[in-house]
Amino acid sequence: MCPIGVRTSRSTHALETGVAKLWLIIIGVNQYQDAQIPCLRYSAGDCQGLAEALNAATLGFPQREVMIHHDFAQQPPLLKNVRASLKQIAAATKPIDTVLFYFSGHGMLDASSQQVVLCLQDTQKDRLLNTGLQLQELLQLLEDCAAGQQLVWLDACHSGDLTLLGARGEADSLLNPTQELVDILRQRAAKRQGFYALLSCDRGQQSWEFPQLGHGVFTYYLIRGLRGEAADAQGIIEADGLYRYVYHQTLTYIDKANQQLRVINHLKKGRGETTIHGEYPSQTPKRIVEGVGEVILGLKPSSKGSVQYPRQSLIIEGLPKSQNASALSKILGTAGGFESSYWTVGENTTSSDVHKAIQKCLLSASFSESPKDSTHLEELSTVFLYLRGQIQETAQGEGVFILNDRVVINRAWLRKQLRRCQSQQIIILDCPVGLTSVRDWVEELQLGLDTGQCLIAGTATPQEDEKFASTLIETLSQTIPGSGLTAAGLITQLQVELSVTDIQLYFWLSGSQGIIEVFPEKTLFTNDSFQEKVEDIPDDLSSAVGADYTQLRDLLQAGRWLEADKETTKFMLQVAAREEQGHLDLQSLENFSCTDLTTIDTLWVKYSGGRFGFSIQQRIWQSVKSNSAADPVLALIIGNEKVAAVETCIDFANRVGWRLKDAWLDYSNLMWDEDAPMGLLPYCGFLEQVWRVKVLGVWEWHSAIATASWWQLCVSLFSRVEVCGCLSHAETQRQGSAFVRQSGLGGFPKEELPKGFPDL
Repeated sequence: MCPIGVRTSRSTHALETGVAKLWLIIIGVNQYQDAQIPCLRYSAGDCQGLAEALNAATLGFPQREVMIHHDFAQQPPLLKNVRASLKQIAAATKPIDTVLFYFSGHGMLDASSQQVVLCLQDTQKDRLLNTGLQLQELLQLLEDCAAGQQLVWLDACHSGDLTLLGARGEADSLLNPTQELVDILRQRAAKRQGFYALLSCDRGQQSWEFPQLGHGVFTYYLIRGLRGEAADAQGIIEADGLYRYVYHQTLTYIDKANQQLRVINHLKKGRGETTIHGEYPSQTPKRIVEGVGEVILGLKPSSKGSVQYPRQSLIIEGLPKSQNASALSKILGTAGGFESSYWTVGENTTSSDVHKAIQKCLLSASFSESPKDSTHLEELSTVFLYLRGQIQETAQGEGVFILNDRVVINRAWLRKQLRRCQSQQIIILDCPVGLTSVRDWVEELQLGLDTGQCLIAGTATPQEDEKFASTLIETLSQTIPGSGLTAAGLITQLQVELSVTDIQLYFWLSGSQGIIEVFPEKTLFTNDSFQEKVEDIPDDLSSAVGADYTQLRDLLQAGRWLEADKETTKFMLQVAAREEQGHLDLQSLENFSCTDLTTIDTLWVKYSGGRFGFSIQQRIWQSVKSNSAADPVLALIIGNEKVAAVETCIDFANRVGWRLKDAWLDYSNLMWDEDAPMGLLPYCGFLEQVWRVKVLGVWEWHSAIATASWWQLCVSLFSRVEVCGCLSHAETQRQGSAFVRQSGLGGFPKEELPKGFPDL
């Protein structure tokens, strides 16, 4: 069945029986009348997609009203129309009702008044306050509204018309009011129960649009989450669960986009090109809520809700039959979601047969029917073509791929088929002959920077004719189920594995439409088969001090988080030889063993599915840290640096669940289950705890200075994580840890490429 819909634990029955009413106002702006305001590509699409998802999610509510304003709607997103809808809601709602306000478009900050303004279609940049929807006006209208539950979702800090290969945009500072948005919404949340705000990005960040998604990345995952991917094990879509899903997926997508850009940039440098594409700065969705109860957004559909984009693979074995080709076909069909075909070229196979099979694979997207589901999220199709044979040149100098004496593929013909293909391409040429002409094939088959294309070619001596295929199979098999594998990740892993062999590896990677995925990432928030227990992949339990991490691994594998956290504290003290002191100090943190820190972190990240671990916390810290204090008065008293540290500490603690309702949680009250916030664990119980006092029944740090001192220890730990190069287990699997540490592809700066890196 369809999701039940937006509701709260107090109003579930009322909404389902029609006693309460659900009000939805959804706004999206693409084209602005004022030429000074950059137009957007996907805001109207965001509005349409979210409206359809919410419509499907609220079919169980007989009393609901949806007001939609976007470029293609009957009521366009003009100021008068939006105001009229808000006033209608404010006048008609009852305390038992629920209101959800969504906006996708530009947000600006008026320079003179420092007021945040949501830009509607007729907003004039030079007259913001009079022609735009002021955030304070919106909040006042909601304040006048009697509805007990109010949700505000803002995708309002867009980057403009930037695409995957666009350089880092220097947007007008007026287009990024996130600091003020956060402050105003936080003040509002503190004053009213039942208020829940969700922003597409945090302070100092922007929202990104990607052509492959057809949406802003934030709203894209909002839509997918509402359709069931954010559901918990019981199939319930809850507001915090949706937030964690969107947060994780947004960061992961940006990471993958940057990973692909790094590979493309290295290729460009190798070719002597000077135009290097800037990476996307981080985008971390932000939740602002104080005192609101459980907010349930729906139930996961019992049937398969979303149609997956088409994925076709074709494996053609032209040399003596081996087990590798059939194994590759099986892996692509299971882990990759490809509709996989496997051909062994025999005596009765003709060139016409092979040509037709290749055309059917490459052109499959041209003949596929559009999904009938109107709420389907359109995504690019992907084809995977693997050819194993010999490369030669004819007397006329034409390149040919020989599968047997009678079956030959001309390079010019294959290039023509690739040009006709409308899908993202992953083309692998396995040529165990070691001819230098393989480089020419990789050069000639390239389709340009805009086309999503990954070309990989491997050559070897006759004595190692199976080595490339077996290495490819092994690399694909090592990917953790559900963690995903991008084409950029496959390239880096193959480079690591083949660096100690005589196999020559050549590759090309391009694409401005989106990420090329060999294995799509399966969300960890659903209850499908890929969520089952992680396969028994051998763990690296290395220790520089002889610590035995078997017990920690077993506890994490069993999901016994509380016991695993206590075991982690024991090991942190043991590794630093600080058992007697009972806590780590700055010096012990700065010198902590990288081997042991990496082992502990990798175990946590792997068995929590990427939700817990020091490297996860380090990334969250990077997204919230600030060097400037928001409280100028306190900064004058104890210093800007200390106040900034305290504010960052509080933001971090709120994000990872160490605080609740503006108060620190006691250790015994932390969440020890699957629904715990991302980054909650490991808890820093191995750090010296500052003196705490109990005020009105809640624990609090006794001073800002003590909090800043304690936070300095946390920062030292996160800095050590960065120095040691700790990556999440999924990222290590995608990129290959050895190559990541020695190259710039994993975020560790290095000017030179590793020895043997192909120079196309």
